[in-house]
Amino acid sequence: MRRILTGALIGSLFLGLLPAAASAGDHHAVRNRWLGVGIGAGSVVLGGLLLNAIRGGDVVAAPPAVMAPPAVVYSAPPVVYAPPPVVYAPPPVVRYQTWIPGHYEERWVPLAERQQVWVEGHYRDGWWVPGHWEEGIRLSGYWTRVWVEGYWR
Repeated sequence: MRRILTGALIGSLFLGLLPAAASAGDHHAVRNRWLGVGIGAGSVVLGGLLLNAIRGGDVVAAPPAVMAPPAVVYSAPPVVYAPPPVVYAPPPVVRYQTWIPGHYEERWVPLAERQQVWVEGHYRDGWWVPGHWEEGIRLSGYWTRVWVEGYWR
């Protein structure tokens, strides 16, 4: 039964390969021709597989040969060098300086003078204080013009 069914299938595939007379004069004949070639090639491959199955020509693979397991090779892990950390230096401090040329300035000159001052007799907290000489400090001073050399500021 299997052989009859396989033979009928192969026969119908071969009939499909025959060119059809009805495609004469068709303007799509070139396209149809290549379509027929593709169908024919597919049927030849399929027919060959079926024919091989009918004849019992199945290829049986040989049992695999017993092989020793591959040798295990131990090696040191690869050395991984980490890049050094990135350190950013702060930008340099830029100080812009201006030249101040030499000039005159008005400056205060302080003076402190010690003097003997007469204090007349008087009452303090209900007691009589007789007149006497007392030392006092007199703070004073004056303005003067001073030459200042040029400098950077």
